[in-house]
Amino acid sequence: MDIFSGFILGFEQILSVSGVITLVLGVLLGIMAGATPGISPAMAVALLVPFSFGMEPATAFILFVAVYQAANYGGSITAIVINTPGTASSAVTAIDGHELTKKGKVGKALSSALCSSVFGGIVGAIILILFSVPASIIAVKFGPLEYLILALFGILTVILFAGKSKLKSFIAVILGMLLATIGIDSFTGQSRFTFGLVDLLDGVSLIPAMIGLFALAEVFIPKEKNNKNIEIILEKSEPVLFYLKYYITQIKSSLIGTFIGILPGAGATVASFISYAEAKRVSKKKENFGSGEVEGIVASEAANSSSVGGALIPLLALGIPGSATDAVLLGALTLHGLVAGPALFQKAPEVVYGIFISVLLANLLILIFGKLFNKVWVNISKVNSSFLSLVIVLLCVLGSYSLKNSIFDCYLCIAFGLIGVVLKKYKVPLAAVILGLVLGSIVEENLRRIFLIYP
Repeated sequence: MDIFSGFILGFEQILSVSGVITLVLGVLLGIMAGATPGISPAMAVALLVPFSFGMEPATAFILFVAVYQAANYGGSITAIVINTPGTASSAVTAIDGHELTKKGKVGKALSSALCSSVFGGIVGAIILILFSVPASIIAVKFGPLEYLILALFGILTVILFAGKSKLKSFIAVILGMLLATIGIDSFTGQSRFTFGLVDLLDGVSLIPAMIGLFALAEVFIPKEKNNKNIEIILEKSEPVLFYLKYYITQIKSSLIGTFIGILPGAGATVASFISYAEAKRVSKKKENFGSGEVEGIVASEAANSSSVGGALIPLLALGIPGSATDAVLLGALTLHGLVAGPALFQKAPEVVYGIFISVLLANLLILIFGKLFNKVWVNISKVNSSFLSLVIVLLCVLGSYSLKNSIFDCYLCIAFGLIGVVLKKYKVPLAAVILGLVLGSIVEENLRRIFLIYP
């Protein structure tokens, strides 16, 4: 199918009544999820995946992508307002964002974050559209050796971008890869490490594992109460588009964010830190960074939003998740009977092109809702943590059960929640575990195919 026909299919999905409602709902849910401390984009999407089972695949992925993109922006709200990043990547935004809030300039901080987030998201979407199709055409020619190299490259980038925690990232990836060996050996038909449990013959279910690690682990860890009595007044600030005057930083940070997003395992957090460091390095006002410099917010938000489009490129074109959220999306594709990679462009073009258009339009809706409801988002971010924890636990258990109507998946979700608590205590990156779980089977299967082809 040519690109023009693909976009017509995509627009048909988006512009339908269900498509428009789903896109709007996804953006609203994404912003609220991102603005709620403890709910990461990966967790937000993971919680919704089980409830998409009855949806058309194209409609389901409009929802997922809208939530994914919007949650990356939503994290900046709590980061700026109460110095509690809603997402890991927005921790960089908090450095200068909350300083502006303390100076009574919360409106300025929120507007600059909104403008830069939308700018970065659109750049990421454009690069996604331009490079996904060519990448998928090249990927059709990939054999076992090429896929093995790609998977190993993904594992390597996770470890290399871990900073001082390279050993912990390595351990996390190995743990994930070991978990991927559970189930029936696809080459011999023998069961492995199932301990006699029939429910493990299909291996460790990705979605309950994701929900447990990213959602329940957060609930199980006691939270400190932060800034509960802080009073926030949104002052009148410049129009959102006023912040386009930082276009050089926005363009540079968006390109950095997209490139980092393409690297499997690097993600929005790495993109934000690198972009912030680069903006500070070239700035004429280096001394202002960390004390309320708008350019610091601009760099962070443009990078973490653009990383969404970048991370979707290897997922759609190669079947390699670029981030923890993309690992969830990979599981969602499987749930809907689809396989990520070059064949997806031929078998389900409405899904692929629906994703392209969703990423683009979601950013425009973020701009509208972000400006209209800033005060509402600020209030939602202060929701009682005990009530929120109860809701999350119920959603986790219900979501895990609804996948296969299996109580075992609920137990699996809880088990991974407890594992997540231990891993977080020792600061072992959870995303690396999931990436190991996803890439482990790819490494094993392609390595064994190579041994069969070249004995």
